[in-house]
Amino acid sequence: MASGTTSTSGAAFVKRYYSPSFVINTISKKESRLLNLINHDSSKPGGDSYNFLTMVGDNPSGSADFAQAQERGQNAGSSGFQFKVDWMNDFQAPSVSKEMIAKTRNQAGGWIPALKNEIDSALRYSAHRRSVALFTTGFGELGTVTNSIGAGFTITVGNPRTGVADRSCSFRFVKGMKLVFATTIGASVLKTGQSAVVTAVDYVNGIITVDTALNAITGLAQNDVIFTKGDRQDSATPTRLRPPGLGFWVPTTAPGAGPDYGVARNSNSFLYGWIIDGTTSGKPLTQCLVEAANLCSTVGHAERLVAAVSVDKFIELSASMEDKQFTMINGRGGTGYKALVVYADGVELPVISDMYCPNSEAYVLNPDAFHHPSIGPAPHMDEADGNSVLRQSADAGLEARTEAFETFTLENGAQTAVIKLA
Repeated sequence: MASGTTSTSGAAFVKRYYSPSFVINTISKKESRLLNLINHDSSKPGGDSYNFLTMVGDNPSGSADFAQAQERGQNAGSSGFQFKVDWMNDFQAPSVSKEMIAKTRNQAGGWIPALKNEIDSALRYSAHRRSVALFTTGFGELGTVTNSIGAGFTITVGNPRTGVADRSCSFRFVKGMKLVFATTIGASVLKTGQSAVVTAVDYVNGIITVDTALNAITGLAQNDVIFTKGDRQDSATPTRLRPPGLGFWVPTTAPGAGPDYGVARNSNSFLYGWIIDGTTSGKPLTQCLVEAANLCSTVGHAERLVAAVSVDKFIELSASMEDKQFTMINGRGGTGYKALVVYADGVELPVISDMYCPNSEAYVLNPDAFHHPSIGPAPHMDEADGNSVLRQSADAGLEARTEAFETFTLENGAQTAVIKLA
């Protein structure tokens, strides 16, 4: 190589430098705050799915009549449901071009800092994608097109559930993303026109700019849903390719018979959590938070709770509270957040602002009730065969690879609640 360093020595650098603990520390300060607090378990052995049992009721064998107690004890049993959730893949391929390598000529190992910068960026983007997934339904939905379709290149981003403009959803976009579109989140094929690449993002006003005129994308219509290319199956009955997040597990409307990963969740509301309607006129967010916390703690027996709201809703909540009190809560990777405290019946509820939470929902949950299982750390460097850094066939540059095999699961719905705000 121009700098005197080879892909072999680059692989050695990656193996030495990017230990699992370093990777977690790299991403933890950039990912969703709520994601940082939930239960992470990277020890899963693999297989084609992650299977778990959730208990929502006890054995109803009690009776003043022994024969009735015996009959129920023999025939009813405790209420348990076995979920079988698919593992989801996520890949990044950070690279250093041949041109960059050439520019480091006579600098021993000179391209290593460039490789490190690209790997760090890829790990942060992996955390970003996982954070977006936490608040969506598993189909990869990012936002909607709220403006009319014309010759322009800008999209005012809307909320995938409500369809209205929501700048919090623009935080899901970054420059360079390749986008595709569909009429619905999970019940229609993709639009057949060309994909579009994000060239700019206005996070203040919730507007993205793309490299293609909107009317040049065949079939694109107002209110269409936006996805990252590769995250949404091109089918009217698509299979989820991204981890099912809170939008799936703790929905704003009760699910139907399904089944969802093998379970008819409409058989017991503890399989999908509490739904608090915050759209009622005159019902403030503080009241909704208290209601959710009381249900999760008093009925769900949660001993620990946290609330996550969008950036905009946190600002509104803070402005509405005359006596503000704060507390520190700690996450993984040495992170900590100062949270606004709301008091419920015997419960201190810390409220955090999460940039990935949409304005349309807020969540109250025991962080231990929502799980992020994975086969090995998510993400981790792909070095199973020792080739963590390879020469590119097309560019003759160098490429590293990160990967994750993961999902999200709700393992105690009685200790989770969604507040529907729009």
